[in-house]
Parts: sequence; structure tokens; C-alpha cells
Amino acid sequence: MSNALQPIQEPNAIGGDAQRKFVVSDFEFGKKLGQGRFGTVFLGREKKNNFILAIKRINNITLTSDQTLLQMKREIELQYYLLHKNILLLYGFFDDLNHVYILLEACPAGTLFRALKLNGGLNVPRATYVVDCVADALNYCHDRHVIHRDVKPENILLTEEFVPKLADFGWAVCTEKKNRETYCGTPHYLSPEMLNSDNNHAHTFKIDNWALGVLYYECLTSQTPFYSKDKTMTFHNIKCARIRQHKHITAGVLNVITGLLTVDVEKRSELNDFRNDKFIRGQVEEYNTNMSVRRAAK
Repeated sequence: MSNALQPIQEPNAIGGDAQRKFVVSDFEFGKKLGQGRFGTVFLGREKKNNFILAIKRINNITLTSDQTLLQMKREIELQYYLLHKNILLLYGFFDDLNHVYILLEACPAGTLFRALKLNGGLNVPRATYVVDCVADALNYCHDRHVIHRDVKPENILLTEEFVPKLADFGWAVCTEKKNRETYCGTPHYLSPEMLNSDNNHAHTFKIDNWALGVLYYECLTSQTPFYSKDKTMTFHNIKCARIRQHKHITAGVLNVITGLLTVDVEKRSELNDFRNDKFIRGQVEEYNTNMSVRRAAK
């Protein structure tokens, strides 16, 4: 397993140790934070500097196929070099005979998915703030020729101050050399072109734009816009962009969501246009004002 991954030459510093090579005894493992596609995530502490972080522990047994190994390598290599305030920071990795350990920024509040289930959705200013942050992160990725391809609440982590961090780049791809046609992602978040049976539609970064529209809807309603008990009908709704009506989807929200959930890829909203929309900016400003008042009251 040690030869399967190329070590990162200049790891993001943990406690200022930019060149240090870690072993498992350097860390104390705390409570389990979650279960990912490849392994288990723990809250951890680097002992020398008392540095708190998250540690994803992956059993080598799960990396027996070329596909799973490729996904893990892709997650490490892409996420490490994407440095943005709304992308989960990856400090580095190391391995031993039985496991690979990925060292990540800790987000104590858990996933956005958990927050939505606990609260039954977010109010419009907070939901808009979250989605605007994710849009900023995706724009950063796209500028660097990276498509995330699996945007969903489970892959967005939250800090104690509710700052969203885009994570899980296992399905992400670099588009510098060619467009992609691989079917991947979560069914309710798939774009129409990904469901096209003739497979003549190359996937561009705009599949992330579509997923952002689905995310906005789910942030407000704790539901997805195309859901049906019948999976075939769900896919039909996606292909037709038939958005379910909901009391929390106001006219202003529906207008910007519809721009993202447009079947015609060429007409689908650009992320900058979405972020600069008057409604979006107004809601984000309201959220920031509310947070400033709360902080001042403490």
C-alpha cells in the first residue's frame, strides 16, 4: 500500500511542522464523527502541538479495486491543492500496513445534512448564505478546471460558526484535457445531461451549477426538488426540470433556483451571475447583519 500513493512534498502545516512525517502514534483518536465511502472519520489530536483535527482512517482492504484506489488518490491530490475558505482543508496523509490516514480540518458542527434534518430546513437568509459560500468554492474549483460532481448536504461540513466547507472530492475530476462522461454522483442531484441515455452530452462544470440549485432547494425545505417514490419518475422530473412546489420556495428563491435548474446547459446560470443576483446579495447581507448583531449581544 505504501507505494500506491505519492507523498505530498510540502504538506499543509500542522502546528507549524511543514516537513514533518507523521505516524499513527503521533495522534490521539477521539470520538467517531462519521462514516465515509472509504472509511471512518474521527476527531483527533496531534500530541506534540495539541493540534485538533479530523482523521479519516481507511482500511486497506477497502482499496482492493483500481477504482476505489483511484477515487481516494483523487480526493487527496485535488483537495490538498484547493485552498479556499469554503473548502475543507486537507493537511496531508500517511499510511501503515493496515490503514491510510487522511488528516483534515475539523468541523465540530458536523454535516449540513445533519443540520437540515435537525432543523427541518434553514431560513432564507441562512440557506442563501450557505449556498453562496458553496457557489464561491465551486467557482474557485472551476477556475482551476476541477468539477466536484458530488455536491450534496452530506459533503458539506460546518464549523462552529456555521461556515460551510465543501468536502469529499472522491468523484471530482480535472477537465484540462477533456470533458467527462462518467455517470456518478447522488441520483437526486444528477443533472439532465448526466441522465441522457445517448451519452452524447459531455459533462462540463455546469453539472455542479445544477447541483447547487438542488442544494438551495434542499437547504430551505429539507427535501429535494424532483423527488418521487418512483425512481423512474424522479429521473423524468429531472429531465423536465419539474420542480415541486413548496411553501418555503418563495418567488425570489424560485427565480434564482430556476436559473440553475435549467435543462439547456448553455442557458443554465453561471455561478457569478447567481452570486451577483440582487436577491442573493440581499439575503446574504441580511444574514451577515443578523450574525453581527448576535455576536455583539454576547
